Amino acid sequence: MAQETIQVKLSRELTLFDITMIGVAGMIGAGVFALTSIAAGVAGPALILAFFLNGVVATVTAAAYAELGSALPEAGGGYVWIKEMLPEPFGFLAGWVDWFAHSVACSLYAVAFGAFFAEAILPFIPISRLFLTKLSTFLAITFLTYINFKGAKESGRVGGFVTVLKVAVLLVFVAFGIYRTFTLPNWATNFETPSFAPTGIAGILAAMGLTYIAFEGYEIIVQSGEETRNPEKNIPRAVFVSLWIAVIIYVLVAFSVIGATTTPDGSPNWMYLGQLKELGLIKAANQIMPFGTAILLFAGLVSTVSAMNATIYSSSRVSFAMARDGLLPGKLSAVHAKNRTPHYAIFSSYVIITLMALALPIEAVAASTDIMFLFLFMQVNAVLIVSRLRSPELKRSFKVPFVPYTPIAAIVLQVVIGYFLITEVEHGYLALLSSAVWIVLGMLVYFAYSKEKEKEKMKEELRTVYEERAVEEEMHRIIVPVAHPKTAEKLVNFANTIAKAKNSELVLLSIIVLPQQTPLSAGRRYVAKHKEMLSDLMKKVDVPVSGVIKVGHNVAQAILNTIDEEKADMVILGWRGRTFRRDFILGSTIDPILLKASCDVVVARFEPDLDVENIRRILIPTAGGPHAELAAEIAMDLHKILGSEITLLYVAGSEDEKTKAERYIEQTRKVIDFDVKETIKISRDRIEAIAIESLKYDILILGATNEPFLKNFIKGVFPEKVARKTSRTVVMVRKKIAVKDILRLR
Repeated sequence: MAQETIQVKLSRELTLFDITMIGVAGMIGAGVFALTSIAAGVAGPALILAFFLNGVVATVTAAAYAELGSALPEAGGGYVWIKEMLPEPFGFLAGWVDWFAHSVACSLYAVAFGAFFAEAILPFIPISRLFLTKLSTFLAITFLTYINFKGAKESGRVGGFVTVLKVAVLLVFVAFGIYRTFTLPNWATNFETPSFAPTGIAGILAAMGLTYIAFEGYEIIVQSGEETRNPEKNIPRAVFVSLWIAVIIYVLVAFSVIGATTTPDGSPNWMYLGQLKELGLIKAANQIMPFGTAILLFAGLVSTVSAMNATIYSSSRVSFAMARDGLLPGKLSAVHAKNRTPHYAIFSSYVIITLMALALPIEAVAASTDIMFLFLFMQVNAVLIVSRLRSPELKRSFKVPFVPYTPIAAIVLQVVIGYFLITEVEHGYLALLSSAVWIVLGMLVYFAYSKEKEKEKMKEELRTVYEERAVEEEMHRIIVPVAHPKTAEKLVNFANTIAKAKNSELVLLSIIVLPQQTPLSAGRRYVAKHKEMLSDLMKKVDVPVSGVIKVGHNVAQAILNTIDEEKADMVILGWRGRTFRRDFILGSTIDPILLKASCDVVVARFEPDLDVENIRRILIPTAGGPHAELAAEIAMDLHKILGSEITLLYVAGSEDEKTKAERYIEQTRKVIDFDVKETIKISRDRIEAIAIESLKYDILILGATNEPFLKNFIKGVFPEKVARKTSRTVVMVRKKIAVKDILRLR
């Protein structure tokens, strides 16, 4: 009877309209009620331009989210991409920053709620405004935390009603504001006193940074990817539509409040709004529409309560997920027996939210949130670049144009916005200090706890069921993962030759792979077969050799774990020369090892008729750098044992590159302590030229290319393309990179 595979997936029920409304709800929230007047005091009438430019900058990062979300429609969004695509500690840091960003966003909404509630109650209860604001802030956080602890969650209908209410109130406000603006005599002076941008470019950029949080709702759309119908098309559409709905509404609100507001003493109204801080929009509303203050107060209170409830939920789920992944203490992943909610995670977020809300002024709270989201978005833009290099064949229904220049521009713009946010906004340095303290604390947690726990978790998911030790003393050590006996023999012979030249010990590794649902203890029934294969292979080796069999759920993790356990200097992998996964270059096993292995990596694809002992002619295409030096070292090892001839090749795009070619060849030749042949070819198609030249040789060893360091380190895309073009045996190498190597790369 055929074995059935049961897959568990989320039901795809969300339509384009549904996820667009989710994005609108995330962007048109409490921020517009609380931050508009503060930002007006920073930028003046140019707040209108600041909102529009924020939309432009956000669009660039939103495009990265749209591409990645359509190609990888998984729950988790940015945190998952960063964790999968970038080496540690970036994955940990992304989750850590995301936790703080959502927690402090909740603090911002709580402070705004406290101010709005105090404004509503003060006419009836004569009490200190500051005391009432802080008390209502604390009580609101505590009450909504308790609601989350009990497991009550805002229903979709309630969330939809709140969204419609917010948009409706703001559109009515805009309609009255535009009408009042054009009925005022000399209305244009409101936009010209003393000038449209009285605080200059610095003020505009600072206002952009202060209100950047208002444009991050597209992140929520991506996190709904697994529940979305036709996510490849609908996610990009929803991201851009919701973003520009929000931008247009924000621009119209800014125009209305600046155009329609007058001051008793004739002073610039943007200064008046700035002095009112988070209450500016609400207090100005009475000048603009009937019962304006009461209507906006009600909408602001409802909006902040809804936003607080959502961010308490989201922030606690981030810490819960990190604990479940082993990155934070396991207590945070505990679920309450009765309520079935992550009560420790909720309480930890409650502590952060409360401290930030009660200890810092609203400008510092808003700036701290913005700094964290800016940092997170920078990492996502970096992931876009990496994904293009690592997974060029990944199906992308939407593609960001001009990569890597577009995401690099986004990163630079976000750095600039962050700089002016810190230097120009009141309490900006306090926000920077709180953000820096959190990141430093995160690094301490990672190196003191999370890094070791990750290793422990990996060990828990692996089990060594057989081990045969050859020697005890410390030697240069090479790990050789083997699978099928027929293909493994060539790989072991090749590794044996390299080991003899380096005076190394070989560790032959065989992995029994089980489904995630199957306990590791079930792997013991397969040990005898793997042990027999290892024993046969070990007999063919004439250097010190050890054999290890591991049981695990993931081949790449098993290999990485063994590399760390054995303190390996090199790993030699076999490659079949094809992968059916569009999101991998060399395969789901090799790609993570190229990215994360803490040793030199050698990947070999053997032609069927190759006899390792008959390797006589070796070709090394080179463009200098540490990877090319490792290629030369491998070639030199083969020469020592087999007497092979070595040729260094550089393919120049034109005659003008010959000087550069000679320099690269000379850099690589210095590694080799005997005479080698040197060849320079002229061709516009470097890949084709190398593939044609390789036909004259027995083996092609590829290291660094003339691509940027990031490309070489992350994936070696250029060597992979050459390997697909030639029928000869190809060896691709990636040297373990040290700081000194990075500094001298070109």
